[in-house]
Amino acid sequence: MKYKLAISLLFVTFFGLSQEKATVNYSNTALNTVFADLESKFNIKFSYNSEITNDQFINLDIEDATLLEILFAIEAQVNIRFKKESERYYIVKKIKKRSLTDTQHLQQVYIKEYLTTGISKENDDTSVSLSPERLGILPGLTEPDVLQSIQLLPGVQSPTETASGLFIRGGTPDQNLVLWDGIKMYYSGHFFGTISALNPYITEEVKLYKNGTKARYGNRISGVVDITSDNEIPKKVEGGAGFNMTHADAYLKVPVGEKTAVMVSARRSFTDIIDTKTFRNLSKRVFQETKISEGNKVFEDDEVTTTKDLFYFTDFTVKAIAKPNENNTILISNLFTKNKLDYGFLIEEYGEASRDQLDIKNQGSSIKWNHNYNKAFSQSVSAYYSNFDLEYIGSNSITDEFNDRLDKQNRIDDLGLEFDTNWHVNKATTLGFGYQFASNKVKYALGFQDSEEPESNFNESNLETNNSHVVYADYKFKKSNKWMLNVGLRANHFSVLNELFVEPRFQIETKLFNNLKFKVSGESLHQSVSQVVEFNTQEFGLENQIWVLSDGKGIPVLESMQFTSGFVFNKNGWHIDVEGYYKKIKGLTSFTLGFDNIDDFFSKGRSKVLGMDVLLKKKIQDYRTWLSYSLMDNDFTFSNINNGNAFSGNADITHHFTWSHTYEWENVDVSLGWNIRTGIPYTEAKGLKDTPDGTVIDFEETNAARLPNYHRLDISTTYKFNMSKRDTWKGKIGVSILNVYNQKNILSRKYEKRQSNTDNGQVLREINKTSVGLTPNLVFRVEF
Repeated sequence: MKYKLAISLLFVTFFGLSQEKATVNYSNTALNTVFADLESKFNIKFSYNSEITNDQFINLDIEDATLLEILFAIEAQVNIRFKKESERYYIVKKIKKRSLTDTQHLQQVYIKEYLTTGISKENDDTSVSLSPERLGILPGLTEPDVLQSIQLLPGVQSPTETASGLFIRGGTPDQNLVLWDGIKMYYSGHFFGTISALNPYITEEVKLYKNGTKARYGNRISGVVDITSDNEIPKKVEGGAGFNMTHADAYLKVPVGEKTAVMVSARRSFTDIIDTKTFRNLSKRVFQETKISEGNKVFEDDEVTTTKDLFYFTDFTVKAIAKPNENNTILISNLFTKNKLDYGFLIEEYGEASRDQLDIKNQGSSIKWNHNYNKAFSQSVSAYYSNFDLEYIGSNSITDEFNDRLDKQNRIDDLGLEFDTNWHVNKATTLGFGYQFASNKVKYALGFQDSEEPESNFNESNLETNNSHVVYADYKFKKSNKWMLNVGLRANHFSVLNELFVEPRFQIETKLFNNLKFKVSGESLHQSVSQVVEFNTQEFGLENQIWVLSDGKGIPVLESMQFTSGFVFNKNGWHIDVEGYYKKIKGLTSFTLGFDNIDDFFSKGRSKVLGMDVLLKKKIQDYRTWLSYSLMDNDFTFSNINNGNAFSGNADITHHFTWSHTYEWENVDVSLGWNIRTGIPYTEAKGLKDTPDGTVIDFEETNAARLPNYHRLDISTTYKFNMSKRDTWKGKIGVSILNVYNQKNILSRKYEKRQSNTDNGQVLREINKTSVGLTPNLVFRVEF
């Protein structure tokens, strides 16, 4: 019965309704003439500024094509974007001109709709582009969460069921480069990663790289998530506001004359004021088996009273846009995100009181100037400042006995400059050059005060600065409709090690047949700042990882090499994308991974990842279905763990399968998705054993056991409506349900020693963290 709803959709896949088609043949035809012809053929109307069509010409020859297919083909040729307002009316907006270090369009095999509307594949670039403004409905989401949306792509997984916990092709979340308007993000989640800390309603584009990254991206060895907020100056005041069952938000875009604009946005949780079913379910998953949920119990039947219970998150942005003329654009962006937790409890029987205070901030600013010297040569100059600040204070006391306190701080100050140029040498050749400077100041401090045993007190701190100088170059060659070659070279000098690291990158694509394309890419990457496990606050159970700089010894520079090859097939609404890859990572340590059963506290190692990503999609009129499958073998090798033999990586998900469906009917959108994957490895415990140093847990081989398979069904639906006669005010309501059949998935398994209730001995306790249960959510939005 659990899978009946999902399986029944197999039959829906092969049926659809008819849709009007037309044949068009444009040869160097003016864009405004094309619009007039399409309005006549499809009985629609375009709304646009006449400046958009100036000096814009279209070459297009398509037989029996739908309106959507034609519009996508036009978008591939000119820098415009269509937004469907109703069945008859479309708004046309101009988008920013792209450069070599960003994205170039490859018209003949351009895949505009990759999964659903708003998710596209740039085929002269390895990235996938996501536009929240145009994003179609996705399973379990009523709002376009920036980071959760890309988890439907093969090769992107979140074993922890979080938005920010992105594991891309065997990499860990700290190995991903996350940028917002050029500002580096060191903490991109709210509510301990449950939702993205980046507001989707002022986001213009999200670009995801799983491989083949441009040379301008660096100092991370896994994926790249490059987020750009809206860069257009609106003709009139635009805005919106809404809420769901965890938070509320609002945004406003205000033109200041014809050449400047200001954009502001804000979000805040209201869960410290209103308790909702959605928040309770999410809290149960986040806080389970932590000090907050357990209340620091010694025995299972201890009675705990909550004395302090405060949690909230917030974020806001301010952006200024200035376009004094068509050749110059100035952008100033500011971002602030915050998560605050203050929790206290009391066990009256023992007079034990405890309090935990956690404050996490990520803020930053950037300024960018884009200048076009002519149609062939352009430049951009930018600067950014990013600050990450984590502060934790934990106290524990028993009246007239002891009063302990633990303090932790982790702070990053990141300042950077970039100069980038782009030169179209001729029709086939493009060159890009750039220079980057970044200064990373990373601080870590830990202090402990023991009132009973002052000799146990300690204060540890570390402050390191790494200044990096980078030069990079990109070369692109495209010959007719057959070949495309991207070659990049990046050279990094890290002052903390006084070493130079060279990173070659390449990408080749060739059109074998009209509907079949072959692709191959390779890259070398290095990373000097990463997260390690910090065991002193392990009892707290949350945020026990800290950012540190590589020192070449205890924390080596991470190195990665990846090679990818595959095929893309497109025909008659079918899209098949297959990629195989091999990835090798050096510089891993037991500090970064946190194994349970190691005798030696510190160990260095490496990993090898061999995998394949497959995407199969079919579109029938307004119905879409896609199957996403990832096969991965991720092995770790450490010299003094598992006798030096390879073992499964901590997040080695051998098989990961998603099956998603969306259907659009007038103003109603419905989406359903089923997610099933192999359980992650864990180290099983045999029991307890006595040693000269006391009782310890006796473990089996490292990561030799696996958790049960994971599976979950999500559903969502939204309804859009007009709130005014002139369509100036619009509304949306939506409902989503996570884990429809309430499957109890185990996300992780660990063990601990616990005091026995019957004697003075100890017993072994199995700790299972489970997935979110059946969780409904509701959204309501208004925009104008």
